[in-house]
Amino acid sequence: MQQPVAAPSRQVNFPEPWAGFFAKVKATEPKVMWTYMELGLDLGGQSDRKRSGVLRNLISHLRWPPGTTAFWPVAALNNGALEPNPGMFWKGWKHWKTPHIACFGDEALRVILPDAQPGVTTHFLQDTVVYCLPPLSQLMTLLPHEQQIAIDVLAALKL
Repeated sequence: MQQPVAAPSRQVNFPEPWAGFFAKVKATEPKVMWTYMELGLDLGGQSDRKRSGVLRNLISHLRWPPGTTAFWPVAALNNGALEPNPGMFWKGWKHWKTPHIACFGDEALRVILPDAQPGVTTHFLQDTVVYCLPPLSQLMTLLPHEQQIAIDVLAALKL
């Protein structure tokens, strides 16, 4: 009789507040990691109602199966200010190794890919594709259908 195979461990050693962020990720094998500069605020209990509404609209529009998306920040609050931390971002990515990263805004993109060429919307890395999308602050000024059009590159993904 064959022994059951244990599921992969979700044990990853992150310092706070990153350990708390990690605990909030429900997806165990996400295909797309979403990130934006203010995500550290949202996951840290300082969410913005309008930003959340935009994200709900986008997720609903994509109609991806549950577990497809994980939210992982590029910055965390430190002494009342968001402090970018590319090392923690990439450590999280290494855990899930998502084939796609949806990065909202050039500010967040500069954290994870500091050498990225301005204006380029798709960055091909060895193990993943990074899509640079409009910042959520800009999407919040648009009508819901305009928000959806702004992320059509994600809607085209075959997941």
